[in-house]
Amino acid sequence: MVVPLSAWVDESAHSPSGALPEGIYLLAATVADPDECEPTREVLRSLLPGKARRLHWHTEGGRRRRLIAAALAERPVRHTVVIGAPLDARKPERARRLCLERLLFELAALDVSQVWLESRTDRLNRADRTMAAALHSQGLIPKTFHVGFAAPTAEPMLWLPDVVAGAVGAHRCGGDDEPWQALRATIREIDLRLS
Repeated sequence: MVVPLSAWVDESAHSPSGALPEGIYLLAATVADPDECEPTREVLRSLLPGKARRLHWHTEGGRRRRLIAAALAERPVRHTVVIGAPLDARKPERARRLCLERLLFELAALDVSQVWLESRTDRLNRADRTMAAALHSQGLIPKTFHVGFAAPTAEPMLWLPDVVAGAVGAHRCGGDDEPWQALRATIREIDLRLS
């Protein structure tokens, strides 16, 4: 019997730099059995610095990023990351839409039945819902495939794709490669041309 899986999704964007000739948009998903996530949530909470309410890659220093990646590499989860390029900085929602379409298709193929996107504004959440409904009507994802929204302060599982997107982004941009090296056996990267 196939266990229905859940996925938690976060994004990251990077402008062109010396090691990165074109901007990239990353959409990372952490896939896990929802009934087996509480130990992972406990590990995530144990990594919080001080009175922080969530882990956030952007606010962590290099040593902490390496420590977090090493701890999370041991968790029974897998990650799928869609990397869209070139990113037109004037059209980030177009990049998100194209990457999300591909990511939802890939997650459905992995027997994911529930996807939790990090909540944004009501208008942007509606746009994501509309896109998911279009994929349902086109038969690209099953009708039983549900897309919902959660806040990272309420759902620690959203911290994982944030870390993964940060590690993949640093790797692609020529930054600290150690977090990506620690996690890479758990990550499937999919490159998507946006133009």
